[in-house]
Amino acid sequence: MKIESNTPLVTFGIVNCNRLFYLKSCFETLYEATNDYPNREFIVVDNASVEEGTEEYLNSLESRGVNVIRQPERDPSNEFAKGVNLICRLAKGKYICPLQGDMQFTANHQWLQAYVDFYEENYDNVGCIIFDAQRSITNFSHKEAFSTQLGTSDFKFVFNSARSPISGAGDVMYSRKVIELIYPWNESNLSHEGGQDSETAMLQKVQSIMTQLNWRPISAAPMIPVSAAIYTDARGTNARIRGNRRYGDYWAPKDGIHYYLPFETEVLLNKLPCAAFSFPHGIEAIAHPNGWEAPIDDRGSWLKNPIRPETALKSDYVDLIETTEVLSEEENYISDWLGE
Repeated sequence: MKIESNTPLVTFGIVNCNRLFYLKSCFETLYEATNDYPNREFIVVDNASVEEGTEEYLNSLESRGVNVIRQPERDPSNEFAKGVNLICRLAKGKYICPLQGDMQFTANHQWLQAYVDFYEENYDNVGCIIFDAQRSITNFSHKEAFSTQLGTSDFKFVFNSARSPISGAGDVMYSRKVIELIYPWNESNLSHEGGQDSETAMLQKVQSIMTQLNWRPISAAPMIPVSAAIYTDARGTNARIRGNRRYGDYWAPKDGIHYYLPFETEVLLNKLPCAAFSFPHGIEAIAHPNGWEAPIDDRGSWLKNPIRPETALKSDYVDLIETTEVLSEEENYISDWLGE
């Protein structure tokens, strides 16, 4: 790929653990969606996955020039933080994008240049720019917090004062300036979530840094989100790794890559003109399932029901080490949901 020296390098890093289907969807759609941008770098950190086919896919990524890091052992409470720290240490880009790997990019082309241009224009004011679509009901609840639309292209952005100005969990674009201020993520957490986790520790750290520097950056969002979280459980959640278990229904997209239909950004701009709306479009507008039914309630809102390990039924998880047991047809209602 020819590199244009005046185009800022963007580093994308993906952290994976035993969710190969999601990793493939995230990486391949991201790779395709940004192949019109001339200066990209990709890093994948795998946290000692035991899922069949993972090593073969990681090898294939290496052969394509991706920097693949294989963690030799699990550290469930801290492995995401360690993965993000590795990405930040290795990244050469002016802009750094650590991803949790459970999103698919649905907007193709043009948008990455728009992200970079917007960040360049607002470098000292942007804490981060988010990638994934929020639920429409969430955006509506924040409607008073959104700024007027900004940006020099048809692809517009808004600032959202209702969100943390700097994400503590990645899935956003940070500038190197921001990373150098907040790095590293805490790697001595007592749990992956629940108040003793790296995201909470980072949010507290961000607030302290902002106070010390008297700096007030703002979180930015595109009017048309470029990706959506991958939901493979009809209750409104995705498969999540907690310890040595994977919670929630987990299955491969029917074409191997796309859980949602991809759209050229120009098509999305025509279908969802920014000027006609005062806050960003929600996941319901940009995530069109590819051969399965979206988890939508009777009011048209995307469901959000994460499975809690402390209340999960045995049918809600699989053990990744001790067994590869597959749920019976009677227990596994996903077959009916997919219409197979």
